[in-house]
Amino acid sequence: MAAMDFDEFRGRTESIDKLTAAGDDRALAAELESLAAEDLPDLDRVRVLLQLSQAYERIKDSAAALKTLDRAAVIENRLSRFQASFRKADYLSRLGRHDECRDILKALLERPEATLSERHSFASRLKLLRRVAK
Repeated sequence: MAAMDFDEFRGRTESIDKLTAAGDDRALAAELESLAAEDLPDLDRVRVLLQLSQAYERIKDSAAALKTLDRAAVIENRLSRFQASFRKADYLSRLGRHDECRDILKALLERPEATLSERHSFASRLKLLRRVAK
């Protein structure tokens, strides 16, 4: 499979934007899955997967949303990034799965490449979870 060029990528993302605006999350999910399967640069694929996880969340498919966040996290881990893991922690918290959320945040807090600001965000979320547990 040949790498997608910018013009094709822009055209596909414009179609995705129209589906998003129309609120057609099932069609959006199908289009995002298709785009994620293309030969994209890693961070573009992550962005697509993050959008896809949100579409799955809106259609109440938490298993697919979490699996998609995991797919994005695998890519990001190779690049010492962790937006997908942080979003997964957030989503797990919204689902009431606080122990899993807490585990992810603790692991993120240990990451040496995390900035001070990011570490503060992780620690703040952990503090909020301690209040929820009481």
